[in-house]
Amino acid sequence: MSNITRLVVLGAVRQFEPVHGYFLRRELMTWHVDEWANIQPGSIYNALKSLKQDGYIQENGTEAAGKRPERTIYQTTPNGVVELMRLLRQTLWTVETFDTKPVMALTSFMFLLSRAEVVAALKVRIAEIDAKVASNGFDISDVAKSSTTPAYVREIFELSSLRLRAEQEWARGLYDRILAGAYTFADEIAAGTVARDS
Repeated sequence: MSNITRLVVLGAVRQFEPVHGYFLRRELMTWHVDEWANIQPGSIYNALKSLKQDGYIQENGTEAAGKRPERTIYQTTPNGVVELMRLLRQTLWTVETFDTKPVMALTSFMFLLSRAEVVAALKVRIAEIDAKVASNGFDISDVAKSSTTPAYVREIFELSSLRLRAEQEWARGLYDRILAGAYTFADEIAAGTVARDS
């Protein structure tokens, strides 16, 4: 199971717990995780089994409605919360040059962190993107100097740089929105603010 699948499914269990797999599958499909994270409906059930085996989630009874079969209810364990925070922070503080999946997953669960941490990490992301784009420029130069690398390979780095600049623009906007009070974060939920109010 990829770290993105682990993060998305574990994060969704934490967000909606106690929760059964059918609800998670239905909810995550409305987020289009099959498109941006390449998580297919069957992968969600496999991820639940794997997370349970790893001790990150546990069964919390069953639920039956009408003539439907019983559904197992899940919730995160203390180790699962630690793993979720580790995965989320790894995603928040790391800019992927070629992969958009991590930042999409981050957006889905950033509310589990404090406002201050998300603001600090976004500031770092914005600066780190400049470094990644600069690195791509050197890669383009190397392609031009290479006698074996096809010249069109530079387009990989050109596309990556444009994608990174778009992410940077988004990160700047998100940074400003969060500073202005948008969304509710873990520290505010703990203080009694209602989650997901913005």
